[in-house]
Amino acid sequence: MNLKEQMKRDVKAVFHNTDEFAEEMEIYYDGEYHTIPVILDYEGAQDRKKPSSDNAGGIFRVDVKLYVAFSDLNFMPRQGASIEIGDDIFNIVKVGNEAGEIILDLESLDE
Repeated sequence: MNLKEQMKRDVKAVFHNTDEFAEEMEIYYDGEYHTIPVILDYEGAQDRKKPSSDNAGGIFRVDVKLYVAFSDLNFMPRQGASIEIGDDIFNIVKVGNEAGEIILDLESLDE
């Protein structure tokens, strides 16, 4: 087994294992619900500095990274599409696929 094969196995067996890092959540994308193990990274969530043309006072952008095993979705979400995770709706800003893991950069506006 080479390194790439081992990494793909580890994505599912370790990182997306609900006993380790992942949490099973319901995702709604492109008219379909998927209940799958995901990792949400809110470390990037922050109030951004408000330029003069930005949103009204009290509105801030939430940045989140979503990690999901490609084998759980079997498709790549599209940049610019919307995705609902639990009760939150996000816009997909960036889409990546590394070693069998889909990485989505998401954002939403919140109060």
